[in-house]
Amino acid sequence: MSTARYEYLCAKPLALTLRWEGDDLAAIALAWSRDDFMPHPLGRIGQSLQDALERYVAGRLDKWPRLPLRMGTLPPFRRKVLEILAEVPKGQTLTYGQLAAKAGNPKAARAVGQCMAQNPWPLVVPCHRVLGSQGLHGFGPGLEMKEYLLRLEGALPD
Repeated sequence: MSTARYEYLCAKPLALTLRWEGDDLAAIALAWSRDDFMPHPLGRIGQSLQDALERYVAGRLDKWPRLPLRMGTLPPFRRKVLEILAEVPKGQTLTYGQLAAKAGNPKAARAVGQCMAQNPWPLVVPCHRVLGSQGLHGFGPGLEMKEYLLRLEGALPD
């Protein structure tokens, strides 16, 4: 049994907590940064992600670095949805229904919503780029953050 280890990344206004299990990135927690929060990457991949986060908040990151995401433990449909979502480019959005169709089941919009709610890697697997048919809808860290991320990426007008 492996012990989880954590790295803390920060590029204001965002903060990430990485949870590693062995060599796999098991989860990322996304939050607003605090004034007293200092980044604490431990390894080469964590440092690479810290650098990418800094470029992201500066509007200069188009694609996240390749990360060893622990996809193998996910149910097949969720894994497929997240793999497709990981390829949605910065500045683009799609609806739950569109993502369901891309995953091969156009009637599975609600199941896609559950995949987004259970996404272990927010931001780098960009669940914030998935919208409801009526616009912004649901996001673990809150709609204010979802709107911030989409504006930063140019997917919403200022």
